Amino acid sequence: MKNEKRGRIFKGIISLIILKLLWNHASYGYSLEREISRGLGENLSSGEIYSILRNLEIRGLVKSAVNPEPGRKRKYYEISAEGREYLLKQARSMDVAISYIEELRKFVHSVADEVKS
Repeated sequence: MKNEKRGRIFKGIISLIILKLLWNHASYGYSLEREISRGLGENLSSGEIYSILRNLEIRGLVKSAVNPEPGRKRKYYEISAEGREYLLKQARSMDVAISYIEELRKFVHSVADEVKS
């Protein structure tokens, strides 16, 4: 998937994952990128993660602050009250989406099996 442009749904899911990861503690972009990439089993680019973080910040779902560390400054992100509320409100949409995604996954696998035969 490295050279494919990812769609809005994928970026929306990554946004929700970021909000979940920031629920209990602030983190910086590279750390979030590594953790999400590890969970997905494929690498996200820095451009993707920072684009999503910028969008979340513009929407007021995360806040950022530069935290100077010895030898470097890192921009840390934390979930806002609005971000917490937004993530909780997404539960119903996620329930509906999961059932449709599972149905779609089964369909795609069955068609793929037919094509192989």
